[in-house]
Amino acid sequence: MNTGPKGWHQGGADEDSFVPADLSELEWPTRTAVARPLPTTVLWRWRYETAVLGGAPLLWWGSVRSIGGLAGLSVVTGVVAVLASIPALRRWLSGLLWTVVTPHRLRVGCAEAGVVSPQGKLPAVLFTLRKPYGERVYLWCPAGLGPADVAAARPAIAAACWADDVVFYQTSGQYPPLVAVDVVRLPGTVLDTEPKTIPAVWKRFVRHDGRFEGFPPR
Repeated sequence: MNTGPKGWHQGGADEDSFVPADLSELEWPTRTAVARPLPTTVLWRWRYETAVLGGAPLLWWGSVRSIGGLAGLSVVTGVVAVLASIPALRRWLSGLLWTVVTPHRLRVGCAEAGVVSPQGKLPAVLFTLRKPYGERVYLWCPAGLGPADVAAARPAIAAACWADDVVFYQTSGQYPPLVAVDVVRLPGTVLDTEPKTIPAVWKRFVRHDGRFEGFPPR
């Protein structure tokens, strides 16, 4: 008896694998490919890394011209030593680095899970906030994609972000394409449902009613 997918047949009695009868008849699932981003989009996504790579040599060149190479090296070594020796500064620096890394990983998770619009566009990362439990990322879904589609990829996004869990929140209705994603790296930490300190320019975007999208809250 054939128990395989349509277009497949089982081999002989001593075979335990399925062999395609005709590759042209197989019904493979289709997935929209991720569209190639514009150069300006790539530059925006990598703006922090670009600023560091471009600014570090200029900073070093300026320090060499002003105080000398040895003195500049001493200053850099001293700053690194202070950051490494004070736990609070290490945690602050680690949280800052995660706000840069997490948007990249979230886009990877969406791409691997096929969370793209019919035109192949990924959700746009508006900005990322540091939180006691990890990070909160605000995404803007392109046309043809909604918060529920993003929430359905919860396992893939959590794995791509190297997180213990991810939690999705729906907006209050003023901006339906907006979804808030909590990337939880410290399990057991209380999740807050409303930002406490945020630049005024973003306040109208980030208000949400705390309703969980896609899965029951933990």
